[in-house]
Formats: sequence, structure tokens, C-alpha cells
Amino acid sequence: MKFSTVGIIPRRIYLDTGTFQAIHDCGGFVFGEDVMPEVEDFLPNSCPQILRRTDGNNTLQYLKWIFMFDERAMFDWIISPASLHEIDAGRCGARSQYARDIMDHSSICISENPPSAAAPKMAEIMADPQFASISASDRKLLIEAVGSECDVFLTIEKKLPKSAGQVLKKVPLLIATPKELWELLEPYLKGL
Repeated sequence: MKFSTVGIIPRRIYLDTGTFQAIHDCGGFVFGEDVMPEVEDFLPNSCPQILRRTDGNNTLQYLKWIFMFDERAMFDWIISPASLHEIDAGRCGARSQYARDIMDHSSICISENPPSAAAPKMAEIMADPQFASISASDRKLLIEAVGSECDVFLTIEKKLPKSAGQVLKKVPLLIATPKELWELLEPYLKGL
């Protein structure tokens, strides 16, 4: 079984924990309200992790473009119980509350457009030992993403996207960085 993402605009996007944190911590920029934040704008212990990465500014720019695209596409943004657990473990009340707000949105999206009967079967495939090279915590998130019938698993991690081809051969879930997702979306802007 092979799946392709060519020519497809996703409808349901799963936010992994790191991506969610970047959106929360730098949401003013991502949602077009503020300028790009700088490391110097924060106290040393409160600087968002994304800003400490060499690709952080580029990642935030791609996220901004994706959310601008979303103004027309109106994606379903999904956070699952496993991602909420990871976010709560970070002990940041503001992030936890924002995650619950998005999870409420996720619940509405899923109730209005429930996953098909194939979604649990795809989740079973994702739970198979053939994916043992993916960490247990990432697999848990991937299983919930597939079970919610997400088209894209959006991650800022560097290791997980290396498993994208292995996953896409078995289940219709694209594991993509913000840059990769933007590269799939950008051609749809031509002619607008």
C-alpha cells in the first residue's frame, strides 16, 4: 500500500508538542500581530526553545505563512490527549490552557467530521512493531494522529521526519516540518 501527497491540500493537521510550543511562545509573530521575536527580548530562563535553534526564525516564518494560508483553507488543527499530557508535563500554565483551547477546537472538528472506519485500522498499523525505530512517545502521538485521520503530522523535530517515508508507505500520514508543509502549499497560491 503506497500513498502520495502530490497535489493534495491537507484538511486535518496534527500539531506535535514542539510545534505547538513554538506557536504558543511566538504566536504574536506566527499570527501576524508582532515582529519576529529575538532571544534578547526574553529573560535567559524564559526564552522560547525555537529561538535558540539556528533554524528557528525560518521555522517561525514558515509557520506564519501556513497560518496565513489557513485563513482560506481552514484546516482542522488537532491536539490529542497524548500531546496534552506532554504539554502539561512542561508545567507552563499558559501553554496548558492554550492547549486545552485548541483541544476543544480539535474535538469540535472531529465530532463534525468524524474519522472513517479506516482510521482505527491505520492506528493499529502504526502501533505495529515494524515502527519500533520511532520513539515510544512519538509513536503514541502518531497513533493518535492517524486515529484522528490527520493528513499531516507537523513537527519541528529533526529526527522524526527521517521516518516519514517509512510511515507514508503504510499509512496516509505525511510527517512534515513547517518548511516541507509550506513547500506543498505554496504552489496553490499562484494566480491568486
